[in-house]
Amino acid sequence: MLDLLAAFFLGVAAGTITGLTPGVHTNTVAVLAVGALASLTKYFSLIDVGIFLSVMVIVHSFLDFIPSIFLGAPESDTALGVLPGHKMLLRGEGYEALKLTVAGGIGAAVLGLLLLPVFFVFVERGYNTLEKFVVPIIISFSIIFVLLEKSSKKKLWAFLIFMMSGALGIIVLNNLNIKDSLFPMLSGLFGISTLLISSFSTAKIVEQKFSGEIKLLSIKNILSYFKAALSSALMSLLPALGSAQAAVISQAFARKDNEGKEFLIIVGGINTVSAIFVLTTLYLIGRARTGVIAAMKQFLVLDFNSYIILLAASFAAIGISVILTLKLGRLFANKIQKINYRKLSITILLFISVLVAVFSGWLGLLVLSVSTAIGLLSPLAGCKRIHAMGCLVIPIVLYFI
Repeated sequence: MLDLLAAFFLGVAAGTITGLTPGVHTNTVAVLAVGALASLTKYFSLIDVGIFLSVMVIVHSFLDFIPSIFLGAPESDTALGVLPGHKMLLRGEGYEALKLTVAGGIGAAVLGLLLLPVFFVFVERGYNTLEKFVVPIIISFSIIFVLLEKSSKKKLWAFLIFMMSGALGIIVLNNLNIKDSLFPMLSGLFGISTLLISSFSTAKIVEQKFSGEIKLLSIKNILSYFKAALSSALMSLLPALGSAQAAVISQAFARKDNEGKEFLIIVGGINTVSAIFVLTTLYLIGRARTGVIAAMKQFLVLDFNSYIILLAASFAAIGISVILTLKLGRLFANKIQKINYRKLSITILLFISVLVAVFSGWLGLLVLSVSTAIGLLSPLAGCKRIHAMGCLVIPIVLYFI
């Protein structure tokens, strides 16, 4: 029992570090854990190591919105949440933006648990059929996003941004040998480009508000949880797709009149509930859909008992994650308005550049530069940043073709 608790809290600590540190991903820790398995098994059982990894992923899924919202440093799972979160931060609502992602994580996880029986049945009867429709679904949504732009000029820019980011994604993911290749690409498209615009503006971070209440059980929020859970369930079954792609699908169903608040709930929900569905997918069909699950598959045979143990540990981690996220988020919110925002933006920009150099080398810096240039096109042309997700969409379409 003591080793189980130790593994649980080590997972909490690891998830906190990876969540708060841009560029340090759970996949990296998972690879290190597998490499050190011979030493770890002297003190922990294999299921304990599985608990460590499962808990780390859940804690990370909550905490990684703190650097995304307050620092503009995204990962693949939070990239689309940067812009609405950033806008709310500049209005003094950064903490509310964080609470929206937390609410999404809680609600989608609970709803996901209730949907697991349906998921079990669907996997058994419809998995093979679903794979045949991946390409038409992704292409259809991509076309819809372009057509939703208001003017012909913006539609043209949206198409060009989609194709340019797609070409970048093909080169980076398939032709360049770069470690953590998603980090420089997504940081440029969604993080650095936002920070550059902010650094040249006169915007100041006003004092952050803490009075906003989030109604967890409101009808509109429950619908948001359902969108997050449903898209995550579908994406967890399809190879090469993940949380970012689930967010792209959900974007089409998010209301456009609430300044991105619903979308933050959906992205927060997807980030957490996808961890539950990919674990279930490993148990049901033995397929690994994330780097952490792939690492777990190398050493752990997931029977029903071990699946239930990991699922219970994941839900226990949600409670701790909520407390940690709200406490640390409040600390960030209290301190950030005391800092010169332009200097902060430049400092973070340099910090991300250094991280890219460390983790991905000079090729990573080249990717960061090109992706930043593409990322700047959306705000300058006045169209949505979601078109830059072509960096993942087009490589995935080619994967299935």
